[in-house]
Amino acid sequence: MTGADAPPESSVIGSAGARDQLALEVRLLGSLLGQTIVEQAGDDLVERIERIRTRAIALRRTNDVEGRLRFAEEFSSLDLGRSEAVIQAFALYFQLIKRAEERQRVRTLRRRERSARGEMLEGSVSEAIERLRRLGRSEDEIDALMVRLVVNPVLTAHPTEVRRRTVLVALRRTAGLLERLDDPRLTPSEDREVRRRLREEITLLWRTSDLRAVTPTPLDEVRSAMTFFDATLFRVVPRLYRAFDAAFDRPVGTGKKVSLEAREAGMSASSSDSGWSGTRPPRVPSYLRWGSWIGGDRDGNPTVTAAITERTLRIHADHVLRGYEAVAIRLTQTIAATASDERARKPAIQTIGADPALPGTDRRLRVRFPHEPYRQRFGVIAERLKRTRAALTGGNGPRSGGYASASELDAELIELQQALVADGLQRVAWGEVQDLRWQLGTFGFHLAALEIRQHAAVHRAVLDAIRKGAPRATKISTGVTVSEILTTFRSVAAAQARFGPEACTRYVVSFATEPRDVTDVLEIARHAAGDEGGSPQIDVVPLFESAVALGRAGTILDALLRDPPYRAHLAARGDRQEVMLGYSDTNKESGFLASAWLLYGAQAALVEAARRHDVVLTLFHGRGGAIGRGGGPTNRAILSQAPGSIDGRLRLTEQGEVIAARYANPSIAVRQLEQLSAAVLMASMAEHDEVLEAGAAVGGPILAELATRSSRAYRALVHDDPGFASFFRAITPIVELAGLRLGSRPASRDAMGANADAPSIDALRAIPWTFAWSQSRIDLPGWYGLGTALEAYGEAHGRDGMEELGRLYRSWPVLTSILDNAEMSLAKADMGVARLYAGLARGVEHERRWHTIENEHERTVAVLLRITGHVRLLDGSPVLQRAIALRNPYVDSLSELQVRLLARLRSMPPDHPDHARVLRLVQLTVHGVAAGLQSTG
Repeated sequence: MTGADAPPESSVIGSAGARDQLALEVRLLGSLLGQTIVEQAGDDLVERIERIRTRAIALRRTNDVEGRLRFAEEFSSLDLGRSEAVIQAFALYFQLIKRAEERQRVRTLRRRERSARGEMLEGSVSEAIERLRRLGRSEDEIDALMVRLVVNPVLTAHPTEVRRRTVLVALRRTAGLLERLDDPRLTPSEDREVRRRLREEITLLWRTSDLRAVTPTPLDEVRSAMTFFDATLFRVVPRLYRAFDAAFDRPVGTGKKVSLEAREAGMSASSSDSGWSGTRPPRVPSYLRWGSWIGGDRDGNPTVTAAITERTLRIHADHVLRGYEAVAIRLTQTIAATASDERARKPAIQTIGADPALPGTDRRLRVRFPHEPYRQRFGVIAERLKRTRAALTGGNGPRSGGYASASELDAELIELQQALVADGLQRVAWGEVQDLRWQLGTFGFHLAALEIRQHAAVHRAVLDAIRKGAPRATKISTGVTVSEILTTFRSVAAAQARFGPEACTRYVVSFATEPRDVTDVLEIARHAAGDEGGSPQIDVVPLFESAVALGRAGTILDALLRDPPYRAHLAARGDRQEVMLGYSDTNKESGFLASAWLLYGAQAALVEAARRHDVVLTLFHGRGGAIGRGGGPTNRAILSQAPGSIDGRLRLTEQGEVIAARYANPSIAVRQLEQLSAAVLMASMAEHDEVLEAGAAVGGPILAELATRSSRAYRALVHDDPGFASFFRAITPIVELAGLRLGSRPASRDAMGANADAPSIDALRAIPWTFAWSQSRIDLPGWYGLGTALEAYGEAHGRDGMEELGRLYRSWPVLTSILDNAEMSLAKADMGVARLYAGLARGVEHERRWHTIENEHERTVAVLLRITGHVRLLDGSPVLQRAIALRNPYVDSLSELQVRLLARLRSMPPDHPDHARVLRLVQLTVHGVAAGLQSTG
């Protein structure tokens, strides 16, 4: 596979030289993969793959009957063995060129920063700070906003990551080799060695199965998440804060940064300039917080138990404390500054004298490092951290002499900073020591706050059983007993005592529909504590995810805040209330546009209810990766939230393959977190709220009308048609997805995902629903119903109405975000390929359903282009537009194979000798198509 025709996605970013660099890497990886295939499977397979590739490209350029026949002929003669090899080749190709694209994105970020020459990058925290200043915010006002700032990504184990952890780690090694190869200082021998190792890694990837042999356990998922913490997140946090802190050193109102040389020469930008980041106390607090549902999410997953939650917390603590210990050891080695007798007598330096916690360790270090007090102290800190880890996790080694809390360590680091400043070493105090304090403030001793989630119906059943005096062993739902629910609350109390309250306080109630769904949790907690006390500190978070619940969200919160016992509970928690909004199920229930408008309305109503009761509200956005599950550019989504709904605080889920895409590479992770932070700052400004309010005054009634029409069209197709479920199962691989073992949680709340005769779409979880539509290249959850609504509005209001929509699109961030996301989803859909899947559904009624979908796609594209003013979809995003165009022929090959294999599989009886193998090949195509589209659920 040469890859010569497909330098994808980032290949059009930046200069021609940069494009050539990506193209060279893509060709290199394609060539190395081709060599591997020759070694492992022979020349004839490479020749077949190359013919498929070139004919797929030709078919895209000239979609004629003859070309379609030639393309189809390439697959007709493939036996199962060759089919598997072809699938494997294309899937691995996508995985490899994704590494090259990441390298290109990093090169682009660096090039933009270098070429900016002190100017601000779009979406950066520097730009956000400058805009705040230009809006007239004083430095004190900006500092006050920084104190309020909280950005809280929450990792979830939602099963949308199709790759095994083994493959992810191998791909990370490959990415590291590509980065090494990008170094212009490599000698010829070093270059040869890197290429040799690349061949080795590609060979191993070729021989490594993409499919999981067994379903991952919750602890497998926890350990997978820890790979991102170890490799990226722990290290990038100080980089993010440092970039943010440096933004404050730009002269006010200029948008430029004075050079360090100019500053040291006395050319200060202004008399109010407070210093240079790293030589003064930081103005940026540890505002980033990490959360996790992995090991705590019980909704529909009986394998997550109290014991699993407890072990998860131990794993978290073990990883973060090892991280701190490694930093302390490094600082022991690097801060080797000596202190003369005169300096040592300074009061601040005397405070870092003998440590009574570990006198023996302290004496040994004083002998080893005489006159080097900082090395001595960090040596003691490292030993105390080691003992803290043993005590908290049950590990080996002595457990006495550790830290009682993260705040105790932080107090010690503050003392060290004061001593370093008094000693003339402020660059060290506000440099690497501050980096450690930022890490400590972000991760504590718990790494990420573990959150418990359970369905509201389970809580009701538990309380009913308790009130009836039922035995504790009574089953409430599949695999869940009253005893297990009560034990969960007791385990949370124990975890808080062991790891600190911040380690596990949030309790998310899924499918909440009324105030009792929140108060039930507190009542169960009291039953769990019994006469012994020890009730955990809990922040109950209702999750509104149905259309009815979102429509009543403000009313439900208002009633809850009027409840005296609950208000007393909230007062004890600082009068802070969090509410979670579900994007996925709302979309599946009501359709793309209606879901977006419901969510916007719920935000506005919740903000108003919280204001009436003088409660600090935080909204938690349950967004997925796909457009149909709230996906799309996150910073744009933040800026389109309802007025007052951000106010310095953002919580959002990071799910499945999105975690790897955003946080596997350190530079990309920093950029992602910086864009989140900058967007939160700007969305918290009164001026931004005024823009939103002005848009809503005109656009609100229009969008409400569009949402009603869109939902009516969507529900007529998906929910009101009794035959639609069988149509959906026929034209997508939804049944076959159930066997992929993507995660520990079942794909459905009943047998829908596994049983082809299941009658209900409502029971199917939103992730496989979206995933299946993506596989069949229809992407229906991201656009269906929009075209009908827009066309009807145009017919009712004429040219003026369409022009009004165009003005709103350009001026109102809410409509901009909605239509841009729909445009992205429409561009990724491909009705030509989708027709192959439609052919799997037999019968006049199924044909009618397909034509309805096809006509709606055509209608939606036409009206959307009219409103946006684009000639083609994604004209405003040429990078993504070209990426899709370049990837499509390659994905087409896998889609062709998938359709053929699905038809063959479904014609086989279950006891056919080839049934298991064909099913496996279908599942391999699912992996490949997901890699090619860079989208699952």
